Amino acid sequence: MNKLARILFLAVFVSLFAVGASAQDGGILIGTNFGGDPTTINPLLTNNTVDLNLVEFLFPSLYNIDPETRAPMKAGRNDQDNGLALDWTASDDGLVYTFNLRDDVTWNDGAPVTAHDYKFTFDALASGETSSPRGSVLQSVEGVEAIDDTTLEITLKLASCRAIDELDDFGILPQHAIEPLLEGDFATMNDLEYNKNPDVTSGVFNFGALVPDEQTSLIRNGNHRMPVSPEGYIVRNVPDQLVGIEQFLAGEVNSVGTAGSASVPAARMQEFRDRSEAGEFQTFEYVDDGLTFVGFNLADRNNPANGQDEDGNPIDQGVHPLFGDVRVRQAIAQAVNYDDIIEGAAEGEAIQVNSFGTPALWGYDSSIEPWPYDPDAALALLAEAGFVDHDDDSSTPLVATEDALYAEAGTEFSFEMLTNSGNLVREAAGTIIQDQLGQIGIDVDFQTQEFGALVTFLLGQDFDAIMIGFTNLAQDTDARNVFTPVGDTVGGGFNFVSYRNDRVTELYDEALSLPGCDLAERQALYHEISQILHDELPWWWLFAPFSMYAESNDVQNWHPYAETRYANMADLVISS
Repeated sequence: MNKLARILFLAVFVSLFAVGASAQDGGILIGTNFGGDPTTINPLLTNNTVDLNLVEFLFPSLYNIDPETRAPMKAGRNDQDNGLALDWTASDDGLVYTFNLRDDVTWNDGAPVTAHDYKFTFDALASGETSSPRGSVLQSVEGVEAIDDTTLEITLKLASCRAIDELDDFGILPQHAIEPLLEGDFATMNDLEYNKNPDVTSGVFNFGALVPDEQTSLIRNGNHRMPVSPEGYIVRNVPDQLVGIEQFLAGEVNSVGTAGSASVPAARMQEFRDRSEAGEFQTFEYVDDGLTFVGFNLADRNNPANGQDEDGNPIDQGVHPLFGDVRVRQAIAQAVNYDDIIEGAAEGEAIQVNSFGTPALWGYDSSIEPWPYDPDAALALLAEAGFVDHDDDSSTPLVATEDALYAEAGTEFSFEMLTNSGNLVREAAGTIIQDQLGQIGIDVDFQTQEFGALVTFLLGQDFDAIMIGFTNLAQDTDARNVFTPVGDTVGGGFNFVSYRNDRVTELYDEALSLPGCDLAERQALYHEISQILHDELPWWWLFAPFSMYAESNDVQNWHPYAETRYANMADLVISS
């Protein structure tokens, strides 16, 4: 779409806002986002929910996800995906997967989407030159070949119980449009204009316009093999969740949240239940498959470094003076009352979790006891770790003695904790944590950051502690890209806390290559990992929230699923 067309499109959408987005043809779906502008709309580079919320409607994927089971699905329908695979087979040794792809999917410029596009995107990832956070798949895949336009062959390094899940961990880019821009250098992809202005896409929508600090808009792709009914999809930036809620209740938008947080805030859930039962609008509730946590930087934040070199050898990353000692992390985990966080911040609409994952996932081990609230035990552990009350004044920070492992004697126990602005639950939880840690002599400089800036600190490993959430977690709780060195890459990796435990890496590998892939045996391995992560606390496990979607009654034929809000986008009709 040329520049003039984009301007005219935006003008039309603005005029629709003025009349409440009245229905014409399929109407316009309008949601809100308090996560800031998208950082990139290139599916290979996306690393946050704001970006992913847009990408899933613009780019093809290898296969569709069954919205009910969250498992890979052959051929079936999910409008939030644009799956290419009609079916697939595996060789007898489990090392070669052959995918048969659709032949009726095109890019919006008319070029067919083919197996060559998948191979091009994978090659960009495998080059190691992009800032993609999706590199964990490289541990499993030996190579990718496009046999012809509709046949894709993927060879694994070893038989993998997670092969199918991982092979679609990144979107598919248009080779014919992107490759000429790179001039033979995949590193160029990081700075393409395309990343903020993807003019060649292949989803149910086309990209419309990004107006910084205001909104991002998409336009119905009338040439898609299954055109959606809504004419467009707008994500309007709002400063926080409450503003989005009030816009929804005022009829200015027809969806509560679409990016940053899709859920009704916890403080308003009961109100929304009551009003939904009264017929004012529609709601859908589910247990979230994500968690809120505090990530502790275990390395020296003043000198961020990758976890390993190209040959897999460890790189010296230094040690965080406070959080490098596991006893300190365990003390903090016992110094805060979780009931206060869940009731005071999450309005009771959450549950405490004990390790990576939530009870919504089959790999989660519910038998592990969460860390208890025990400030006396916390103080004892801190003293053992060399942090003591030096002046009999609980209002001043503890200080390090000669017994501290990594902090110089006399160092005050003080650190910075960041979270994203506009998320009212995290802001409230941070305030509670700041207050209760302060009561035992731990000074917390709690700050909020715009989401894009927070991600920069996080991926750049330039922080002490960050409170954030992960959602859409793997059903088996596999998180090799989060808790092994393969994900410890400054600027693009999800192991931003620089955690390394060789036993955890070994267990992940074992669960990946288990002969026969028996579910119970794999579950036992993930449970062992969960126990180690619970004990060592690279992340401080807080809670898993309950989630609630809300749509206005103008959104007709809406049939949501947990974690899949618009599985039947093509059927939606928005009326006034």
